[in-house]
Amino acid sequence: MAKATVDVAKNFVGERLTKPDVNVDQLGPGQGAVVMIEGKRCAAYRDDDATVHAVEATCTHLGCIVGFNDAERTWECRCHGSRFDIDGAVLQGPVLRPLPGVAAS
Repeated sequence: MAKATVDVAKNFVGERLTKPDVNVDQLGPGQGAVVMIEGKRCAAYRDDDATVHAVEATCTHLGCIVGFNDAERTWECRCHGSRFDIDGAVLQGPVLRPLPGVAAS
C-alpha cells in the first residue's frame, strides 16, 4: 500500500513539473497525447477523419494527469485506473464525473 501511495505521489507531482513535448498539430490520425492548448494541459486525440477531440487532462477523481492508451483509444488515469473515451465520458471508475471538453481551435 505504501509503494502504491508513493507511485501516485510521483505521478501527481512529476507530471506537473514537465510540459508536454507534443503539440496538437503534430498528432496524426488515431493518435492521442497530452498537449498544451492556450496554456492549459489538455488530452487531445485526432480521429481517422482528422477531427481533434480535446478534454481537460486532469482526472476528475483525484487530479492526476491522464495518459492515452493507443490499443484501446481511451484516456486512462495512471493513479487509480479510471478510463474515459476520447470525448471524456467515463468508461470505468472509480471516477464518477467525465473529463470536461476543451475547444481545440
